[in-house]
Formats: sequence, structure tokens, C-alpha cells
Amino acid sequence: HRDPVTLAWRDEPLFELSTDLVIPADPPPWWRAAKKASNFANGMSRGDHRGTMVLASSLCTDSVEEAALVVDYFDDIQAYLASIAAPRYPFAIDEALAADGAAIFDCSCAGCHGTYADDGAAETFPNLLIPLDVIGTDPSFATLAAAGGYYHQLREWFNGSFYGMFSEVVTDDPTPGYTAPPLDGVWATAPYFHNGSVPSIALVLDSTARPDSWRRLDLDSTHFDEAALGWPWEPATAWNDAPASERKYIYDSTSFGYGNGGHTFGDRLDEGERRAVLEYLKTL
Repeated sequence: HRDPVTLAWRDEPLFELSTDLVIPADPPPWWRAAKKASNFANGMSRGDHRGTMVLASSLCTDSVEEAALVVDYFDDIQAYLASIAAPRYPFAIDEALAADGAAIFDCSCAGCHGTYADDGAAETFPNLLIPLDVIGTDPSFATLAAAGGYYHQLREWFNGSFYGMFSEVVTDDPTPGYTAPPLDGVWATAPYFHNGSVPSIALVLDSTARPDSWRRLDLDSTHFDEAALGWPWEPATAWNDAPASERKYIYDSTSFGYGNGGHTFGDRLDEGERRAVLEYLKTL
């Protein structure tokens, strides 16, 4: 409804958006901001991230003058975000098993997710955008935002707007895909994948064991599965078959945008190797 240049409200929308085409997105933890070149799963936020971070202010800002003040606040906010450290794993770690997992991780995972060290200056992070046909995770978010996708209008509006002076939204350069995130504090970030479709890292590493429909055992954030690294869960009824009162608790991976396939790289590891990688991830 807003003019992209002046941000003034228009009673008639500039383009129509669906009221029922809604897909899930799992917000990443703030402590990743210092390493990531883009704050969005599909790598669309390029350049100065203030533009895309303050986009929500357009809901309550009617002028460029007001928006400019908000953008200025984000100089300090970005500096704060860059200072946030990932939480340390609070439970016991099998150091010998973690050391074995480190070697497997460096060989099988570091190419996308980076390397880690006690000295942050010795770490590396490649900031890769992985093509959809390589990562294989649910493509809906990336394809809907790409050129020709249903939400490409937002990209065009943003890049031609006041906010586009600071950031650029790029949804298919060089290709639609998803960014491989840094894994600092990954143990604390369930559920996993860009759409929150996988409740534990153990299931990230074994695509064959992922449930079609699942729900958390409870909503107690201190109830943590130390072996699987993630939420304790149980199989659930398909969303359409569940009572309306229960649907908000169920994740049904057969729904559009909710798929939990892809990222099959851990399938090539045996069970012992996966356990070792899980133990290593506790140390990050």
C-alpha cells in the first residue's frame, strides 16, 4: 500500500497478494549476524543489512523522514548484534568422541558450514548460497521470491524504495537457493532447516528417520534431548486429520512449504560417525 519512494500510504494496493499463501520461516538466532553476509535463508539481503532489517517499520512509518531516523538507529543495533556470542553447551560433553566428530565434520561439513576454533580469528566461514538442486530442501520460499515467483513484487518494490538505498534484495543471483548457516550454538536453535521442519540435529543428519508429522512433547524450553540435540518430539496426526484445537501444535511436512526433505549429506555417514558429529557440534 505504500509508495516506494515517499512511503506515503495508498488506499489501493500497488499489487495483490494472496491471503492464504503462507509458508513457514524459522528466524535464525541473532548471534549469527556477525558472520553472515545475508540475514535471510535464501540469501536475498545484500549490502548494508539495515534496509531489510527496518523494512517492518514501513507498517507504521508514513514518510522517508521518519524511516531515516529508524535506519540511523540501526547503526548501533547492528554493532550490538555483532557483539552477541553463541551460548555454550550447558551439559556434559564426551571430549574424545567430540574430537573424532571434529575430524569427520572437517571432511564432510566444513566446506559449507565453515571451520571453528577457540580463537575466532582462526575460523573460516564461506557464506555459500547452495542451489536448490544441491541442497534439496523445500524449495517454496526460494522459488516464490525469485523472478517470476509469486512474491517477486516485494523484491521490485524494495529495490526501488527508500530502503533500497541501503540494501538490495536479490533472490536468484546466481541461482535460487539457500544459505548454509554458521553453526555456532547450533545445539540451541531447534527446529532446523529454513522452515523449521526438523526437530533435532540427529534428524538433520539422517533424512530417512524424519517424521511426516510431529509435535513437541511439551513447550518447556528446558526439556532438551541431549542425545539428538533438539526438541523431544512424538509422531502426530496429519494436520488435516487433527482437531482444530490441536493443529497449531502439529508440524505436517506434507503441507505446501513445510517439506522436510533434502540435506541428505549426513546419510552417507554411519550411526557411529553421526553420533561423533553430534558430540562435536556441542562444542561450537
